[in-house]
Amino acid sequence: MAGDLPTNAEIADRLTLLGDLLELEGAVRHRVLAYRRGAARVRSTPVSVAAMALEGRAVELPDIGSTLQAKIVELAETGDISALAKARSRVPEGLAAVASLEGMGPKRAMALWQAIGVSSLDELAAAVAAGRLSEVAGFGPATRDKLVEQLARRAEGDAGDDRVPLGQALPLAEDIAADLRAAVPGSRVEIAGSLRRGRESAHDIDIVAAAERPADLLAALEAHPAVQRVLSGGDAGRSVLTHAGPRVELLVTSPGAFGNLLQHATGSKAHNIRLRELAVRRGLSVSQHGIAGPEGTATHADEDGVYAALGLHPIPPELREDDGEIERAQAGPLPALVTRGDLRGDLHTHTTWSDGTESIATMVEAARARGYAYYAISDHSQSLAMAGGLDPDRVRRQWDEIREIDARHDDITVLRATEVDILADGRIDFDDELLAGFDWVTASMHSALTQDAARITERVLRAVESPYVDVIGHPTGRMLGRRGHAAVDIDRLVAAAARTGTLLEVNAQPRRLDLDAAMARRALQAGVRLTIGSDAHSIAALDYIRFGVLVARRAGARPGDVATTSPWPELAAARAARIAAAGAPSAQP
Repeated sequence: MAGDLPTNAEIADRLTLLGDLLELEGAVRHRVLAYRRGAARVRSTPVSVAAMALEGRAVELPDIGSTLQAKIVELAETGDISALAKARSRVPEGLAAVASLEGMGPKRAMALWQAIGVSSLDELAAAVAAGRLSEVAGFGPATRDKLVEQLARRAEGDAGDDRVPLGQALPLAEDIAADLRAAVPGSRVEIAGSLRRGRESAHDIDIVAAAERPADLLAALEAHPAVQRVLSGGDAGRSVLTHAGPRVELLVTSPGAFGNLLQHATGSKAHNIRLRELAVRRGLSVSQHGIAGPEGTATHADEDGVYAALGLHPIPPELREDDGEIERAQAGPLPALVTRGDLRGDLHTHTTWSDGTESIATMVEAARARGYAYYAISDHSQSLAMAGGLDPDRVRRQWDEIREIDARHDDITVLRATEVDILADGRIDFDDELLAGFDWVTASMHSALTQDAARITERVLRAVESPYVDVIGHPTGRMLGRRGHAAVDIDRLVAAAARTGTLLEVNAQPRRLDLDAAMARRALQAGVRLTIGSDAHSIAALDYIRFGVLVARRAGARPGDVATTSPWPELAAARAARIAAAGAPSAQP
């Protein structure tokens, strides 16, 4: 463990703030992004980055160069970063939070500070209450109302502030669980809690374990390189703080009671209360220690035994939220949910042609390594200039490259695709003639996401009506920790998608997870099929697909509910039939 060195979360927070303040000052974008990428890398690293930096090894991490390493060393040795202190002297630290508000941004935040002295969220709230926003150019009634709404939500307290995102917590939990299994041969170690249920975030990481010598598991956790310090413990568990920030709660039991503890630690509070009520009606008492009845207490090595003892068929972890799953499990076996292994392709990915980090050929090889039968290159369209969107001429040149790469392989079909922007007025960023030449079209909104419900809903419905649009990508445009769902009327969207045969995406990027599980469930209930797209901009991001699978499972999606479990000829035929039914021309480039 690394003593009093700054945690990875503390380092990441400082680097993020430095990038934010530099952005407020108008620094070049690549410099700002370097700090943000570095912060993200530090935050996701399981071992002490401060210790690595002091040993000169932080540069071994992707996104950490010598400049960032030097700043981390400075923070570890002095408790501060001089560049950050200087930036704070030039720009108020609290202005970064103002700039992060939806619809604000660095330029508008600086305008508020320079015009009326707003330098924090509290000062912004006071200025709004005093009606002073009208003194600043560009701040009309619509902007004021949006700020009032956001400030009110923050005043009520954001329940997600102290939670760790799924994309950060789950990989760390998996690494620790795997290392504990390796450290204590013969042990059983499983992730539990809200992470196992696939929730978007978690208060901490819950791990359940069993071994003949529980003390060996507890000692292995204490000695794990991801652990900064032990918070509390006893004979049956440990609570530790990791360098990455999340707290880990390890509970241990005997092998014979592993199923009881795992079930208890996985189910939501409401799910477990419903189980206890069911047990009482049967003259039983259920807890993490076993199921007590007239003849004593029975324990179970596996969760299925727990559910069977209560007269239930097995319930997948992702469904344990008291949303009718117990009643369904009483009536009969629950349908098999979609798995990662069911997916045959990925229809939403990016390359260096727009804002990805790898070439088409490199991404295709990575897709082949993952066993995909088809793979779509869906770079951005021309209006998304900041992401290097393609104009029609570049599209056709990219098609040539895709054709050439596709011809090299007989085990994967490489598709000409696009993530075309749905513009603020509802138009699609490419004309129909060009859209007809693609194999697959994802239409997404990336701007004007603060439009009112009526306007933004009509905007996305217009895209649904296009026979060339196969799927609506990340339909509500949310970014976890940054902005919420746009005011899209989901019921109207799913009704239109069901009528036209348009698919809706579960975007697997852990910062999006959009549609969320509740929305995806409403889509399935309306008869709409989903896609699960990685939205990968790098090789590693292809594996984000698993987060989308968790969302789909929480929605109750079966393999047939997800279009990307179908073979490509079936999807291509459905696209052709939809275009033909609309009487629209079909073209090949």
